[in-house]
Amino acid sequence: MVESSRAKINFIKLTPEVLSSKIALLVSNHERVVFWKRSPKYFEGRAISFKFSGKISLRINYSDISRSVEGEVVCLNFSLNEIEYFLRGKVVEQSELEKELEIDLEAHCFRVEKRSKERLLAYPVYDIYAYLKFKKSPKPNVIYFNKNEQKNRDFFSEIDNLQKNKIAAMSASLEKNDEEDLVGFRVEDISSSGLSFFASSKEKEIILDELENSQFTLVLNFEMQVFTLEEAVVVYKMNYINTQFSGVPMFKVGINFKQNVALKKKIEETSGITIDLGNYQKDFEEFIKNE
Repeated sequence: MVESSRAKINFIKLTPEVLSSKIALLVSNHERVVFWKRSPKYFEGRAISFKFSGKISLRINYSDISRSVEGEVVCLNFSLNEIEYFLRGKVVEQSELEKELEIDLEAHCFRVEKRSKERLLAYPVYDIYAYLKFKKSPKPNVIYFNKNEQKNRDFFSEIDNLQKNKIAAMSASLEKNDEEDLVGFRVEDISSSGLSFFASSKEKEIILDELENSQFTLVLNFEMQVFTLEEAVVVYKMNYINTQFSGVPMFKVGINFKQNVALKKKIEETSGITIDLGNYQKDFEEFIKNE
């Protein structure tokens, strides 16, 4: 196991069985594969097939290679569900006509464990708000949210029409009809694929419980920079009692969404943490020498 002073990452060895399942998913999704002999130069392609005969052979359709790599040992990298994987293999066949490689993979694959904080603690330093649409209650009674429940945190606010128009202008996904309304929550912490905020019991019941087991879209205002977060899902709603809410029961709500590259860049710029492929490549080359 090696730690990089730049990226502060560890490479965690996985079993051959886990590698088999990852390669099957990689091929099923025709995911991007990056491969290289020496960093920082690298090539990329798409996984198109694999076979198993004592070892796993992966076939890649590549975009462009300036020279023959047949017979050479190369490093490979791919990403699944926002996790980076690294391994090594020998190129046993290269078809320049079809632009395909067949690579016999070594038995072990390595998952990247990033030791740097992946989440940015947003409150109270940064003004980050998540907005979403929700269906109005069919009940005729008007629901009032107790401002005292929120103290000065302002995680939720009843939004007046002028504010709603400004918010709706951020994204087409916030355009609403007569049966819908907008709600905003102040973000507590955030990553490129998840965030959390606090909600009152009524907010949970009326808005968040209705979103359970479904995907929705969030619009994020990160200090006046807007991001549309797709395929959002509620992953937890935990009871939370804190003195800052004067003992009023609250819920900490976790949301996951499809990784947003632009948001990742914004978080890296804000936090000063940058982990890129170039660092991964060099770190893996150094690491694999000792294996």
